[in-house]
Amino acid sequence: MAKKTDRIFLSCLLAVLLAVPAGVALWSHQETSAYYENRALAQFPALTWESLWDGSFASAFESWYSDHVPGRTTLLKADTAVQMQVLRRPVVNGILTTQSVLLPFMEYEEWAPESYPGPAKTIAADYQKLDAHIRANGGSFYFVGFPEQRVYFEDLFPSYLSSHQKEAAGADKAFADALTAQGIPFLDMGAVYDAQGHPANFYSAVDHHYNYYGAYAAYRAILADLNADGWDLPVLEEDDLEFQILPNPYIGSRSRKLYNLWPNEERAVIGVQRQPVAFTRTDNGQNSDKPLFVLPQTADLPTTYNLYMGGDFGETVLKTNRPTLPKALIFGDSFTNAMETLLYASFDETRILDLRHYTEKSLKDYISDYQPDIVLCVQNDTFYYTTTGNGAVWEE
Repeated sequence: MAKKTDRIFLSCLLAVLLAVPAGVALWSHQETSAYYENRALAQFPALTWESLWDGSFASAFESWYSDHVPGRTTLLKADTAVQMQVLRRPVVNGILTTQSVLLPFMEYEEWAPESYPGPAKTIAADYQKLDAHIRANGGSFYFVGFPEQRVYFEDLFPSYLSSHQKEAAGADKAFADALTAQGIPFLDMGAVYDAQGHPANFYSAVDHHYNYYGAYAAYRAILADLNADGWDLPVLEEDDLEFQILPNPYIGSRSRKLYNLWPNEERAVIGVQRQPVAFTRTDNGQNSDKPLFVLPQTADLPTTYNLYMGGDFGETVLKTNRPTLPKALIFGDSFTNAMETLLYASFDETRILDLRHYTEKSLKDYISDYQPDIVLCVQNDTFYYTTTGNGAVWEE
């Protein structure tokens, strides 16, 4: 009798152990991304004799199961709420929650500012090669550098946490000096913003980007520099735009990591042209009817920084059919997105590349093929020393 009972118990236990992963496999296959974590979920691994033998299947299965366990998002959100609202921890999910803006937790160990001039010089040498190639194809090159949100608000870090302030200042200066030494025009938007009083409303409180006011100030500074160099580009003045504060809740990259539980009244801003400059658009080589601002269908739905141009694309081309104006190429990270809605209006053709996603040809070959008159590199300072993606500017 005891053996029969044991068998029944073991059978039930085995059924439960098999039912849970089987249930996950059956009912979670449609989930491919984690919205709040802003990443793709692990895919179910292929089962082969080799993967079973070397243990890779078990490791991959564990990652998949962890990503697809039922109620995962609810549990993570509940854990975040407990840490923020019950335990009152100052740093939750890597985000500092006690200040007027959300800032990332920074490791206490940092590089000395003296560590950066060497790497900066090496990287600047590649930009010099790119600059020479652009000039050989009849164009002019400009580098536009932005402080990332944590750098812009570095004074808000409490004294008991590291802001990497000295490191950031030293790294930014070394990079700017290295480019300038190579004869490359460097527009430091941090200095531009400081000259305007370092307005707090130029950057988001819940996202690592600037907001539309910061983007517009940058656009004006860029156009002022270009026109000072002899270009005669039309400029969208403030009177040409209607700045609209959207009613939608705004979810930023920082608040996303907190499952949008941090009190947030921020709203996104757009600049609607009173007399719009017409354009045609292609994204990744395909005709597109996307507008400059991709808005939610109703006011209660949330929006993100991706509302500007609809987010990141490998290649976007905007044509305004005004052949008397020059052609521009802009490459860089997502800091380009908000400015694209403004910059295109100053050119006949504006090509935008995000080299994290565009792989059809090298930047060098792209410039040879399209021969833009003006090339703008737009980077935030946390990517200055990256040599992949938008930092991969030269291939022999």
